[in-house]
Order: sequence, then C-alpha cells, then structure tokens
Amino acid sequence: MVVKTRRQGNSIMITVPASFGIGENVEFEPVRDNNGVISFIPVRKNIFAQHPEQDFRAALLDLGVSDQGDLMGHENVWN
Repeated sequence: MVVKTRRQGNSIMITVPASFGIGENVEFEPVRDNNGVISFIPVRKNIFAQHPEQDFRAALLDLGVSDQGDLMGHENVWN
C-alpha cells in the first residue's frame, strides 16, 4: 500500500489507512531517525498522575511485596 503526502494549511499530512483500526483523536508523537524513517509513537498517559501524593513504593512495602528496583522485562511503561 502506498500513501501520498498532501498539504493542509502549513502542515504536510499523511493519511492513515482505516484498515489500521486507529480511532479518531488518538495522540501520537512523531519521531524521525537519522535515516529519515518517520515513526509515530502512541502517547501514553501517566496512570499515577491523578494521585501524586500516593507513594507506590511504600504501598508495596506495606503489602510485603519485594522489589529490588531492577527491571525484569517491560516494566518501564513510560518509554
């Protein structure tokens, strides 16, 4: 499948095919690498931002859940 850029105001737009199943008003962060490849990364919201007073690490300790602070897999949901 080939898509073509088009101008809309001061921006250049690329159409996303409906077959990708992306809904309206979904936020992406555009990234361009050194080879000119453009990627669109979905914007993720910080699920803990609603309650900044909550100390998640202290809550884990209260529950007796062990955490050495080392990443084991894909725990870093912010990247």
